Amino acid sequence: EDIFEINQKFGQQGLTDGDIRPRSLTRNSIIDKTYFWPSTTIPVQYGNRLGYKAIAGIDDARQEYEMRTCFSFPDRTDEEDYLLYEPLNGCWSSVGKQGGTQLVSIGAGCEWMSTIQHEMMHAIGIYHEQSRTDRDGYIYIDTDNIDPDLVYNFDKYSYEVVDNRRVAYDYNSIMHYGDTSFSTNGGKTIITRDPAFQDVIGQRRTFSEGDVTMINRMYPCSDPLRKSYTCNFEEEAICGYVQDTTDQLDWFKFNVGVSDPKNFNSFVPLVDNTHGYMVFDTSSKVGSEIGNLVSMRLKSNSTKQCLEFGYYMDLVAGSQAGIAVYIGTIDQSNGDILSAQPVLSITGDHGAYWNTERRTIQAPAKYKLVITAKSVTDIYTDDVIAIDDVSILDKPCETSYYTIHDFSSLLASTTKGDAVYSPLMYTDEGYAFKIIVSLQHALTACAFFAVAQGVNDDNLPWPFYNQVVKIGVVDQGPDALTRMNQFFTLLTTSDGDPNFDKPTTMNAFNFFYTRATYEVNGGWGYNNFMTLSDIMNTRDFLKNDAIVISINV
Repeated sequence: EDIFEINQKFGQQGLTDGDIRPRSLTRNSIIDKTYFWPSTTIPVQYGNRLGYKAIAGIDDARQEYEMRTCFSFPDRTDEEDYLLYEPLNGCWSSVGKQGGTQLVSIGAGCEWMSTIQHEMMHAIGIYHEQSRTDRDGYIYIDTDNIDPDLVYNFDKYSYEVVDNRRVAYDYNSIMHYGDTSFSTNGGKTIITRDPAFQDVIGQRRTFSEGDVTMINRMYPCSDPLRKSYTCNFEEEAICGYVQDTTDQLDWFKFNVGVSDPKNFNSFVPLVDNTHGYMVFDTSSKVGSEIGNLVSMRLKSNSTKQCLEFGYYMDLVAGSQAGIAVYIGTIDQSNGDILSAQPVLSITGDHGAYWNTERRTIQAPAKYKLVITAKSVTDIYTDDVIAIDDVSILDKPCETSYYTIHDFSSLLASTTKGDAVYSPLMYTDEGYAFKIIVSLQHALTACAFFAVAQGVNDDNLPWPFYNQVVKIGVVDQGPDALTRMNQFFTLLTTSDGDPNFDKPTTMNAFNFFYTRATYEVNGGWGYNNFMTLSDIMNTRDFLKNDAIVISINV
């Protein structure tokens, strides 16, 4: 259910535009700076009745604001003006600063990160996208499908009230109604003038790039609070990475569709997500020689960061070539690397396709990233080692990731009841689990979280209650910061019995009868998690014929 369906279900009266609490005063304009917050630091407080799921959603929304804008929402101490999150009926907020205690309602069904981001955008002074003065050039409102008493929810505002801040009309905005919002008969209430955007409006994943631009121009913000770096090796300058002059071998830039593989290695990959990557010189005749790729000086404003990079490691049988990553502690005056702390290493053959490695790291405030590849003897010169899409975000990675390769083959061969089980994974506390994915009728993907037998079971408290589990399909676009992952969140409670009891052979439940497994409890999740059309045709959910499932517990 979307925000507006939830509010209608609760019979919310007195809201304008579906989820906006009217002001107590008559002025009602985001161009009236009386209603701007004087600072981009806005204190917040959590109501005592908020549940685990709502708290997790608010925490994620606060982090997303810090990643994309200069807004921060610290816990309130004694500030007079602040946002108070309460689990009232429905999802709603006022527009702009009200003064004093300002309520933001996060009721039942509103606990999603994207819904909370939406309401917080209202709180800082932003109206719905389809309320723009110029909206009629982009959409048509079909009032035949709207209750006459609710048509006011589709009002548009003049330029005396709203300002688009030079941001083009954004069909992808998190602030846009869906195409059946307030429909009385299931018919469309909003028709996009360009049919290509009909299925785009109403997305509830995260900020669009237009949303971020609107926020950052409104206040204005010069740089997000949390740092991020992404390099796709498209530019000739390769994002400031340099070859180490003290090593023995080099990395070379390969331009897909331009570079001749014969000048590198005849087995180099001919595709990636963009158009360029870095390939390691494996022509060494000596062996055990290395090549270091060193970043420019990087900065962090958080204690933990998520490092991610794509790698292609198609090795000859028996080869022990590999990749290692280090965090370089640097001289603060000249940037020279003083010492290098190992982060991870990857060895052995990983197949003739692109893989992705993610790791939560703890880098200092200023540092350099060093990516090292090691060759072996000349009998392994057909080894291929390449990297691409390196990113570092100022937030921890999700708990685990599960990649499903050869997705098109799986889709073609699946029948109702078939399922794929992830490898065994563990939460930070040591609970074992698996993710169960099923493709139903070639229309929707189902995803379930299942507690599994693990090595720590006898030393853990059971049942596995009051844990917030977030499962997502990862948008694998080249810029990690602007990705729009598709998430759902569930709370492990007694409603899921016996799924969250200690898993044993006796109580294990075979969720999909055609794929018996006795070490996994029954799955708990969503039957219609995401349409296959969205997975295959929108964003970059499908990349190199693989999808990635993220899990955070």
